[in-house]
Amino acid sequence: MQQLFHTRNYSVRDFEEWHERGELVLAPKFQRREVWSDKARSYLMDTIIRGKPIPKIYMRQDVNPKTRRVIREIVDGQQRLHTVLSFLKDGFKISKAHSQEFGRKYFSNLDKETQGDILKYEFVVDLLQDMLDNEVYNIFARLNTYSEKLKAQELRNAQWFGEFKSSVYLLAKEFVTFLETNNVFTSKKILRMAEAEFISELLLAIHEGIREGSKSVIDKCYEKYDDGFPNRRVHEKRFRNTMDAIGGILGDDLPQLKFRATRLLYPLFCAVFHLKFGLPRLGVARASVKVSEYPTLKKTLKKVDELIGNIEAAKKKNEKIELSPEERKFYDAYSEHWVHAEERTILTHYICKQLLKAMRS
Repeated sequence: MQQLFHTRNYSVRDFEEWHERGELVLAPKFQRREVWSDKARSYLMDTIIRGKPIPKIYMRQDVNPKTRRVIREIVDGQQRLHTVLSFLKDGFKISKAHSQEFGRKYFSNLDKETQGDILKYEFVVDLLQDMLDNEVYNIFARLNTYSEKLKAQELRNAQWFGEFKSSVYLLAKEFVTFLETNNVFTSKKILRMAEAEFISELLLAIHEGIREGSKSVIDKCYEKYDDGFPNRRVHEKRFRNTMDAIGGILGDDLPQLKFRATRLLYPLFCAVFHLKFGLPRLGVARASVKVSEYPTLKKTLKKVDELIGNIEAAKKKNEKIELSPEERKFYDAYSEHWVHAEERTILTHYICKQLLKAMRS
């Protein structure tokens, strides 16, 4: 079997030198794409400065036997290289949304160590040696055959690069271990960015109040808050505070409770956030949540968990169970249409009131 490609690592400086010598062809012959926005370009440079990996580049290399000149044609990765080469010539600034340290700086404004790190950054390149056009097309057809359809959050990640997305992924990085170890999301779902989508919904609730858990609502949120996410730092701080409070209240019991499921974790987050800071448009009384009250609040939440378990057990046995109107309304919202804003509000109201009762008793 003959291998039609070879994997190599080439630095940013390698590509800059080839470009300066006219040995690099960046014309988008094989994959035509729109020119990236400054936000997208800034996000890529921030990724490089942080030393994180980016998708590999495909490059066809030919040698002219007479001139001995090597020509390197970028088959896939033109925008990535255009971006890097433009940044080296001060073509755009890094955004504050992506980096507090380097935001609003051109390449020439960076310290020498950071400049050196960028120039030494290595791309993973699949080298297609002396390959004809039809062979290149065939390779890409095969690559696309094995690619999975992108999830909604993966598409958002590829489309938006502004304030809201930066906030979401900052918090996702901080709380991914919490969400995985507490069985909120499996590692497979996290790989498909399920935790980022959930955090998007929680941030939206913090900013606007409880909303429907639909693709269109989340999509519009990314678009609306791409250029600016008002009170971003305050929201992030309060998000952390609320998640820490949930972890402190439920502790090691969370992975075994129904509250680990997003249908209950969402209203629990909204309830705790409301008690501490006030959730927009919720209209429920508030009270300060003290660490000394965590054990009492834990017992209360476990009772809510038991209520759901008892109802489900009775339903399986086809037995009747006595419920108050409030409990019935809560369970109906939990079991049906729980992604709708109305049901999410009912769930949040119920949890809030149970926690308030516990704190006041």
